[in-house]
Parts: sequence; structure tokens; C-alpha cells
Amino acid sequence: AANEQCLDAFLRSLLSSLLLRSGGFMLHSAGLVKAGKAYLFLGRSGAGKSTLSKLAAGRPGPVEVISDEINLLRFEKGRFVAYGSPFWGEMRAAGRQASWPLGGICLLKKARSNGAVPCGRAEALKPLLRCLLNFEAGPGVSGLVLGNAARLLAKVPVRVFKFSKTDASCLELI
Repeated sequence: AANEQCLDAFLRSLLSSLLLRSGGFMLHSAGLVKAGKAYLFLGRSGAGKSTLSKLAAGRPGPVEVISDEINLLRFEKGRFVAYGSPFWGEMRAAGRQASWPLGGICLLKKARSNGAVPCGRAEALKPLLRCLLNFEAGPGVSGLVLGNAARLLAKVPVRVFKFSKTDASCLELI
């Protein structure tokens, strides 16, 4: 398993560097697809990424799981595009090898009832940066990170997504 861990770490480092230079990121997030668009749900460990993904996977309907742990974003032809990744969390799935235009970013918040409210760019910046996976420190890296984050927040709607871990009707809010 040591060789697998080394390969995993190398791939994460390489992908994060390449994505950063193409205007994108690796994000610690759950990725769901609805109506042909990807929605990324950001949160620290324990925020509910895998729980939300399991709710979507366990229910027939128009919402599909991209990943419950890490999703890839690239800026292409004036828009952000989400890609599946081989990096999964609790669900341990093989990943979805496809791409979708990004429909929105959601900041996860566990609650007793479901709801989604718009979130301002300034409020969204800190959680976005907290969930960004970057393994590089060097001249210009901070500028790339902040520039990509500013472009993402200017182009993509962000909401605070409140959900109950036992109520799959939250998926209708996507």
C-alpha cells in the first residue's frame, strides 16, 4: 500500500499544480450533477459531503454523484467546468470520468431543515480557500490562487446549502 499512497500523493500534487495554472482548482467537495450541470458542495471533514452524496446515490432521480471527496475544476472557454476525479472518500467509488459546466457552488451547513440562501462573494472566499487543495509554495502561487478564486466567485453563483442528513428532499433545492 505504500506505493499506492506515494502514487496518490504524486497525482494530487501534479493535478493541483496543473489545474492552478489552467485557471482551476482541486476542491475538497462533494460533486453532484443535475440537469447536465455540476454543483460542488464545499466543506471541511465532517461537514456532510459524503452524507449528501449518499443521499443522492441512494435515491432514484435526476441527481447523480460525481465524487464525495475531491472534484476538479478548470476554466475553459470563458466558463468553469467540473471533472470527476479518481480521489474518493467514504463512498470508495471509481469516479465519474466526464465533464459538466459548473452550475454553482454550495457551502454545506447541517441543519434541522433544508434550505438554500445566496451567499456573498466576500463571505464565500474563506470557505473556498479552506477547501482548495494546493501542495505548492513558491513565487506567484498565492497570486494564482487568489486570481482563480476571484474569477470563480465572479462567474458562479454561491449559496449556503442547509440540509438535514436524514431528509433527501434537500436534493430538490439543487
